[in-house]
Amino acid sequence: MMKRRLLAGLGLGVSALVLGICLVWINLELVDLSYSIKEVHDVLESEQELKAKLEVEHMNLLSLYQLQKKASQMDLHPPQAGQVRIMDQR
Repeated sequence: MMKRRLLAGLGLGVSALVLGICLVWINLELVDLSYSIKEVHDVLESEQELKAKLEVEHMNLLSLYQLQKKASQMDLHPPQAGQVRIMDQR
């Protein structure tokens, strides 16, 4: 009878130890996953900021002022009368 109680107590102790180790392992994995999610979030945020900056730069380069400035640097002017021919759309 005493051996049974001792074995049952030992079994419960080992089970509690295994469950405790599993709980610690799960918590470590949770922390590691949280860091990975934070890293991906930071990368996404920086990529979105870069995209916004590039869109502003794109719109700046295509602005009428910039295009006129580039055209004058290349000595381009609006076409004179007779230089443009309109073709029929058939």
